Amino acid sequence: MAIREISSEDASKYDDGATVLVLKDTFGKLRQGGTFLNSLASEVAYQRNCRGVVTRSRAPFAQIRRELPFSHHEDSILLMDENILLGADGILDEAPSYLQEDWFHHFPEMLRPSRLCLILGGTGSRSDLHADPLSWTGWNCLLQGSKAWRFYCHEHERSEPFQSSLRPFGIKSQDSKEVELCSIGSSFVSEVDTFATGAVHRPFSLGADLSRFPKVSNATRPLEYLQKAGETLIFPGHWWHQTYHLGATVGLAGQLLNRQNLRRVMGHVIDWCGLEVDEGIWQKSPQEVITEVLGDAIDSM
Repeated sequence: MAIREISSEDASKYDDGATVLVLKDTFGKLRQGGTFLNSLASEVAYQRNCRGVVTRSRAPFAQIRRELPFSHHEDSILLMDENILLGADGILDEAPSYLQEDWFHHFPEMLRPSRLCLILGGTGSRSDLHADPLSWTGWNCLLQGSKAWRFYCHEHERSEPFQSSLRPFGIKSQDSKEVELCSIGSSFVSEVDTFATGAVHRPFSLGADLSRFPKVSNATRPLEYLQKAGETLIFPGHWWHQTYHLGATVGLAGQLLNRQNLRRVMGHVIDWCGLEVDEGIWQKSPQEVITEVLGDAIDSM
């Protein structure tokens, strides 16, 4: 379990499910241009953290951009929207080569995760503490600003120190954004904020509110990293992680399914759905593995 700075060409060599990879100087044209945000006009999902109380809502993108400069630690705003960049896959033309091989396109459209998530953070904003769906490999590029990361690498922390809850991943019903008609896996989310209290000018001195969440003191020490503009992190999505935005930030995020993690991701689906598969399945082509496992998963519902 380590953090390693590498070149894009070496990503497949070191993406072992136990290392955070750092690629420098990525998405240069997008960072220098910086105008793609001006063409976005739809409603977006955002969350506000006001003295530890998190509320989630939707609002016009322009409104959130106007409010972001007023964000601070005690009343912060974070925009994370997976739909506003739909149809803007051309952004990925500039992505490091390792991010461009993605086998999620073999998933049925109704089960396919969004390729791009736009993230705009105000000063003091932080993501939920969570572990990603399907045990995939996550990536996050920071186009502007800086933010602190904490990675908790041990599986047992899902249930004990973070008092986690499951968030099923699958096909949503039309009348609810929460209820899944067909769940093929899950993510994990916690109400714990590991950046809640302390000196805001030193983000890695911030900690959880132990009066509310005393069991967090049992968590093992996290890996920590200060991400700067131009850096893309590639990380094991099944690790618990949380970010803290030191100032105004603009970023992109996505996920990967590739030859490095196919067995881990599809194994997550197999375990979640209680499937029995022959060990020989792993000798088949990636598309055959995905089609067979997802077909069995849907049939098991």
